[in-house]
Amino acid sequence: MYHKVALVVILLFTDLTPVSGADKGDKFDIIKSDLSSARQVKLDVAITVTSKIFKDIDSSAGKVAIADDGRYFARFNHDVYLFDGKCTWEISTEYRQATKRCLKDGEKFENRLVFLKNLDEFYISQPIKKDFIYHLTCRDCKDSPMPDSLTIYLDKSADRINRLEYFDLNGDLNRVYILSEKPAAVVEDSLYHFNLPDSMEVITLP
Repeated sequence: MYHKVALVVILLFTDLTPVSGADKGDKFDIIKSDLSSARQVKLDVAITVTSKIFKDIDSSAGKVAIADDGRYFARFNHDVYLFDGKCTWEISTEYRQATKRCLKDGEKFENRLVFLKNLDEFYISQPIKKDFIYHLTCRDCKDSPMPDSLTIYLDKSADRINRLEYFDLNGDLNRVYILSEKPAAVVEDSLYHFNLPDSMEVITLP
């Protein structure tokens, strides 16, 4: 579980459809509503991790998709992370190996980025500066891989989220940049199924 420290989220969102009276309300609420009402959200992301000890920076880029029924897809370079609704998969196309673990009764899938589609479900938001900076505290992050807290910055037009930062258990600074975002009214079922080649080794965890 992540330390309760301030966290900054930068996501670049497409322009929102004008809403009657929207300029009188909280712009962050409008952004959250736009995401949660979509059947599916697809994201292009870049992630950097700055080591607390060594001060070096690791970076990666990839694609993420989150469906409204909880299914999840992410691909970073040669690695695929998948939740098909019943089982989680970690797949290395480079080493031709897949690890599978199916959820037990009562278990639910959680991932470090899955909360982005339904922020109000997972976090309580408090404005630091309305229409610009928000601090988010996790509702129940005990034994969860999600950050305990986040700080979200909107862009100058206040209709997009721009950046996310958090410290992990090692004290390393994680930054997630969302380079593009596409909400959709239809779920692409094919995204949440990976066709394993016969030559790929599958390890099933209990």
